[in-house]
Amino acid sequence: MAAHAVWPPPKAEGEELAVWQAMAGSIVRDSVSKPYKLWYSQSDFAAASFISSALADPDKEDFCGLSATDVKSMVTQLKNASLDPVEVDSNVVESAGFKIAHKKNPRFRYIAMSRVVFDPAKQKAWLSVDLNGERGFIARMDKASGQWSRSSRCGGWYMPQE
Repeated sequence: MAAHAVWPPPKAEGEELAVWQAMAGSIVRDSVSKPYKLWYSQSDFAAASFISSALADPDKEDFCGLSATDVKSMVTQLKNASLDPVEVDSNVVESAGFKIAHKKNPRFRYIAMSRVVFDPAKQKAWLSVDLNGERGFIARMDKASGQWSRSSRCGGWYMPQE
């Protein structure tokens, strides 16, 4: 029998890591009264079907700073990028005020983020954020003066408890 080695995904780095860190900071500021404690260690786009249905509004002409056609392209890029997961380093997680989670357990409030899609100039970025497997959204992040910050939250989804 041949053994197959399973290698961990590469570590998030560069601009993608900077976007993740900025998004994590935004989540901390938004959830002071009921904080998220865990950050799922790997990029994830499990909410793709929820996001696709949230984007299905034919009346929207602008979404997260994109036209309807560009939104479909961005979601496709998110799905494709997320096929190759990356992992966040535990030091990064802890410096943002979270503990690292290697499993998703809805009993413990966690966040998970997709890979990041950038505009050609790398001044705008989009990613999906999963909040405890119960709800989430797509965020647009803008870079100004070398810092990433959330400029909009769109395509929100909610999955009620069964």
